Amino acid sequence: MAALAVSLLAATATPGWAAPVKLFSAINERLSYMQSVAAWKADNDKPVEDLPRERVVLEAARAKAVENGLSADNVTLFFQAQIDAAKDIQTCWIDRWNGGEARPLNVPDLIKDVRPELLRLGNDILTLLAETPVEASDKEAFTEAVTVECLSDDARNALFEGLVDVHE
Repeated sequence: MAALAVSLLAATATPGWAAPVKLFSAINERLSYMQSVAAWKADNDKPVEDLPRERVVLEAARAKAVENGLSADNVTLFFQAQIDAAKDIQTCWIDRWNGGEARPLNVPDLIKDVRPELLRLGNDILTLLAETPVEASDKEAFTEAVTVECLSDDARNALFEGLVDVHE
């Protein structure tokens, strides 16, 4: 019901309000891939944390931020919060599977299947970040839109704070 209300508001609201909803949806979609990422890493005996890959993601975000007229430092802080949230989600799923929950059987390949989608969504997120600032008053819409299982309240709050700070 809440998601329907957000969708209806987005459809009828001013364009400035619709963009944060699109942004929030893209963030939610990107984080929703973390269960598949965790399953691939578990199947391939890879650790959740991949610092060299994180550096690549953060450097690309910095470059794209500058292209979009955003503060590279603020965008980096937001993307770091997104990476931290992703690691928390992956760890949560792996802990659940180690505790006896069934792991997905058909796991998409991280490199060939998932990573291209993560890159696309990362670019979409940066474009949407450049289009519309996120304000503190958008918190309820963010909370209703970003509902990925295993996302902690602390990680959700850090993501939102990072979004608000992008345009400061």
